[in-house]
Amino acid sequence: MKFSFRNFLLKLLPYLLSIAGGIILYTGAIDNAPNDNVRDLVINVSASLLSIPLVFLLYDYTNSRIANTMKRNLINSMDDKLNILMLNIIGLLRESMGVRSKLTTENLNRMLIWRSPEISRRLKLTPRILVSLHEYHNELDSLLYRDSQNSVLTTEQNRILSSMARDMTHLINENKFRRNQHLSAKHVESIMGRILDWLDSSSVAAMNLAQHLTDSGAGVETKK
Repeated sequence: MKFSFRNFLLKLLPYLLSIAGGIILYTGAIDNAPNDNVRDLVINVSASLLSIPLVFLLYDYTNSRIANTMKRNLINSMDDKLNILMLNIIGLLRESMGVRSKLTTENLNRMLIWRSPEISRRLKLTPRILVSLHEYHNELDSLLYRDSQNSVLTTEQNRILSSMARDMTHLINENKFRRNQHLSAKHVESIMGRILDWLDSSSVAAMNLAQHLTDSGAGVETKK
């Protein structure tokens, strides 16, 4: 966010006025108070005016620290959930296309650039796979809704994930109503493109997903 000196001064102005008022009242009470009672009253008021900025500054600082901690926790939680969801979607796509090779970053990148003719030749969407596709689509919708309340994702990340959710909807509807293999392959190609975009949108996302691949034990070699 661009720093605005004018906005900074406007925010600082009430504190400066409170401090100035406290100093003026204090010096006036010391030199011009008609009696001790009036002087003590004015000194108390001036002390309050001098303490108000400190109280509000401490409140702003504490509130800012708490908000930043909550934001970091939300970001970490969202990252973990999205990485697990992406891994599940990748596993589902591999299963639907009969990919049995070891799941590594290199093999994943090679699969994600397949085009619709290759995908169409391999693609087999069983009822069980479609049920899982529904579940992952609903989970993605839920995460996007949660982000709309907290604004954790960047604009680009939100765009990619929203597009992926739309592609998944198209794939589900295609297999519910028409079951055109070529169109289904086009939707799968688009979903895989969104995964690539997601990895390209953030080096941190790519590293986190690679770590999840390792932690999940997905690198175990299976029969081709």
